[in-house]
Amino acid sequence: MKKNLTAVICACSALSLVAGCTTLPGKSTPEAISSYAPAPSQVDVPKPRENQPSDLLLRDLFAASAHPLSRHEAARQFLTQEASDRWDSEKTVLILDRIDIASDGEATADHITYKVRGNIVGRLGVGGVYQPEYTAFQTTYELVKSGDEWRVNNLPNAVVMDRVDFTRAYESRPIYFFNPEATSLVPDRRWVYTRQQSPGASVISLLTAGPQPALADGVKRLLPEGATAQVARSDQGGLSVELSGVTDLSADVRKLVAAQIIWTLASADVRGPYEIKADGSPLLSDRPDGVMLQDVSQYDPNVAVEVPLRAVSNGVIYQNVDSGKADAVGGWLRQVWVESAAVSPRGAIFATVVGRGDDQRRLMVGEEDEVPLTATRAKSLTRPSWAPDGNALYTVADGKKIIRLARNTASGLLSESEVDTGALDSLLRDKGRISVFRVSHSGARAVMIIDGRVYVSVLETGENRTLRLGKPMQVASQLGDTAVTADWHVDGSLIVGTRVNDAPVFNIAMDGSVVTQLSAQNLSAPVVSVASTRDTIYATDARALMKLRFDDEETRFWREVSSLQSQRAVPLLAY
Repeated sequence: MKKNLTAVICACSALSLVAGCTTLPGKSTPEAISSYAPAPSQVDVPKPRENQPSDLLLRDLFAASAHPLSRHEAARQFLTQEASDRWDSEKTVLILDRIDIASDGEATADHITYKVRGNIVGRLGVGGVYQPEYTAFQTTYELVKSGDEWRVNNLPNAVVMDRVDFTRAYESRPIYFFNPEATSLVPDRRWVYTRQQSPGASVISLLTAGPQPALADGVKRLLPEGATAQVARSDQGGLSVELSGVTDLSADVRKLVAAQIIWTLASADVRGPYEIKADGSPLLSDRPDGVMLQDVSQYDPNVAVEVPLRAVSNGVIYQNVDSGKADAVGGWLRQVWVESAAVSPRGAIFATVVGRGDDQRRLMVGEEDEVPLTATRAKSLTRPSWAPDGNALYTVADGKKIIRLARNTASGLLSESEVDTGALDSLLRDKGRISVFRVSHSGARAVMIIDGRVYVSVLETGENRTLRLGKPMQVASQLGDTAVTADWHVDGSLIVGTRVNDAPVFNIAMDGSVVTQLSAQNLSAPVVSVASTRDTIYATDARALMKLRFDDEETRFWREVSSLQSQRAVPLLAY
């Protein structure tokens, strides 16, 4: 395809793409080249105004700090030349929930000091990686008169911005990598500056740079170290991606790389068709004229497993819950007291925790009409969680031991292994217990509730393909120890139920960057179980099984599931 090369060329490293570079570094090797987008607009970026009061100028500095182009040139306009020369804006980016400003000490006609307070809710790291945090922030900013105008003369070596300004200037984009089995795509959530010259070049640069460190041992890296990519718009309206340094890739791996590239671009709203070349030749020999989204549709990371809603109530699993007349599931499931259950995403295989009162708990696995297997026993077992392929499931025994059960697809037999939880030692010592353990729909992460706090950890593959949990990341720290239940939504975010009356349910981004309280109308804490489809959330509150539709803007109150009225039934969907 012929390419339009009349536009300005931009080349940036993965870090610079987040920082917003607009010039080609003198001795750097470009990782991504854009040759089709206009220069980014800076029309509404704050600038110092004539006769601007000192406190308003300081607030505009924070707003301008959300725009990183040219080493935060927009923010530097608010500084004296001396302060600009000293200020290191490349290492630390702090995001605050709010910015409170008050004068500190005695002010003069040409000098004033402000104390700035807030709470750090996150840091933006290399490659647009968001790192959640919740700590107090307090520091001082010194302003002086420069000529007739106020300018900041002393400030910390950090970029500080308000969360609202951050979300206006940056947007999250998934960069996709394959799971270790190369069967499903795993999202690596990054934050990219919205005014890049080329959204396509931004995300492809991050893709070629590899997964963020926390995810690296939980995914399979297909592109070799040192691989580079050039991105350009074609005359036909599609996109061209030219890879270099990938000549040794097999045909099977090339198909997977194409899926990575296409789904990463599509999720960044960059439309095809996509012409992908590898060292000058088509990446896919059977697609010399371009690859379409449908060519890699089998790897769609947004596909939702559709299973009918079931529920557990008083030891019984009910089916046809959405039909208005629920009835009990038969077979062996009717002969035991079911405490909790999970249904495999591929096929109706039930994994159930059986037992009540002081009884020892048993994990029993099988289809409704077959003889079940007893997989493991313990004093307590968390609700089971299936891997996305349905060939493995997880549970936590006695609040400490994470068990993985691999299922032989031919015989149905289960083999047990223990997941290495060394990364949780500090959380599980003494009386620390895991009360919830749910594996993500991609199979790469797990959400846990430990002593009422929410953590996300990567399921890493260690030596001899042993599984271990990566370093846990606490999300939604502001919830404290009030979390009771959690599960994954189709889009990769978390639904969390709490014991707080006026804030019983939250939706939390997988990286902890966004914490949204959902409607509390007609919902009574504690919320002890949650589940969700693409458009509906189910929650078991203090009274009954309730539901809330995402797509119903007018009705924001929770409604009871009619087929199980007055029952504190637990919703049961896939996984």
